[in-house]
Amino acid sequence: MKNLDRISSAFCFFLGLAVLIRGFQLKLKVSKEMGPGLLPVVVGGILAFLSMVLFFRSVVHGDSSEREGSFWANPYGWKLVFLTLLASGAYPFSLHYLGFLLSNFLLLFFLFLVIARLQWWIAGAGGLATALAAHLIFVVWLKVTIPQALMGF
Repeated sequence: MKNLDRISSAFCFFLGLAVLIRGFQLKLKVSKEMGPGLLPVVVGGILAFLSMVLFFRSVVHGDSSEREGSFWANPYGWKLVFLTLLASGAYPFSLHYLGFLLSNFLLLFFLFLVIARLQWWIAGAGGLATALAAHLIFVVWLKVTIPQALMGF
């Protein structure tokens, strides 16, 4: 099917726009603290912007599904999508048992190893670095309360 990039980018653009609009309806700031609308505004803006980039790229260079080596040209592409959804769906449940840091590491390690097909040591290092960065940003810098599970972190 042609125009998969254009269809998916249009869907993601309108989704990002809806999240962005809803984020502006919430408060961006509560006195001197960040408000509940800040994250949706940032995420919605990024999603809408990247969707526009994908749309214009598909207009200029053609749909990625038409190119050789494309994700969708891979006969296992749909299985990878299913595995990604399964891992992403299991993530919130693992937070309770494994905690924020370990759950993030395992999810990222899986995505880097299986989906991105990186070598295991690169996937491990990338997962660890990203999980530690998320921990530093949310726990240390923003002081967000996160699930503390079996190992206490």
